[in-house]
Order: sequence, then C-alpha cells, then structure tokens
Amino acid sequence: MVDVETSGFHPPIAEIVEIAIVHVDPTGQVTGSWDSLIQPTGAVGATRVHGITRAMVAEAPRFEDVGRELHALLADRVVAAHNLAFDAKFLVSHFGRIGLQSPEIAGGVCTLRTSQQLLPGPSYKLQDCCDTLGIELTDAHSALGDALATARLLGFYLARGVDVGGMPVRPQASVPPPRAEAGGLFLSRSR
Repeated sequence: MVDVETSGFHPPIAEIVEIAIVHVDPTGQVTGSWDSLIQPTGAVGATRVHGITRAMVAEAPRFEDVGRELHALLADRVVAAHNLAFDAKFLVSHFGRIGLQSPEIAGGVCTLRTSQQLLPGPSYKLQDCCDTLGIELTDAHSALGDALATARLLGFYLARGVDVGGMPVRPQASVPPPRAEAGGLFLSRSR
C-alpha cells in the first residue's frame, strides 16, 4: 500500500509532502509500515486538507534523502493504493527526479477501481468506501492513516475472494471485519 499527501495535483510542480508505505501479506494483513513527512522545495499546499504546515516539514527529509529507501520498499511488490493513478504519477515523477526508474506500478491494485465495481456509490472516496463496509479509517488525509485504511479495504476484498487484479485470490471462510490496529513493524520518520 502506498499513500501520498501532496502540495497540489500535478507533479512536478506539486510535490509529495508526506508518504506512507504499508506492506501486507497475500491475505491483506499488515506486516509492516514506513511513513514520513517530506520537505518540499516549494509550498506545502492545502494545509486545510492534509493538516501539514511549513513548520512541520522544516526538519523533514527531502525526497532525495529517502527516495532510495522508498524504492527498495516498493521494489518487487504489487503496488496498491486508493486511486493508484494519482499516487503513481507522483512516485514516477519523484523517482525520476533522483534518477531512479519507478518500480512497476501499472500492474498494481487500485482499491478505488475495485470499489467502483462493487459498491453502490455515489461517492468512492476512501472514507465513504470504508464507512460503507464498516472499516475504520483513523487520521483521514494523513498518509499513514489512509494507507492503513486502504490495507484494511484491500484485506476486506481479498478475504471475500474478490479479484482485485495483481494479487492472488485466496478467499477465507467466515472472515470477520478487518482489525483496526496495524500490528507488525512500525517505522515513523518525522511526525
């Protein structure tokens, strides 16, 4: 799972100001996570949406400082996100900026697209999808909060045998709703 909070909508003008990566196993259970604020070269953007201020990122690493570590966390994995196309364009732009080829994202999993096929709508925002399915989303619009909720959403679909694309389907009988706590390894850089 990956989630980015950004200073706008269009890289390279807009930049990542926070990123979280959550690893899950083939059943969607969280096995580890990594998150960090990122110091952009420009403005932080819509603080009213993501809650990130210029002061919060003043001592945060730049993408260039953590990019290789992030690349390693995504390499050889199925990349998943809620609205993968949005997160992917920022990852491709930022990795390119430091001379790295982005890990394969095209074959990734988009829980937004899966939700659009399965849920009644009309809204498919992460919060609305989670509310519909009874999945907890804590700290909405924080990269880690959204990535953990997306992991729970993915786990919900996988446990029910939904073909999400990119991940093997391994339905489990009589699966309870996803747990709220992350469990596993937790690494936080600068929040």
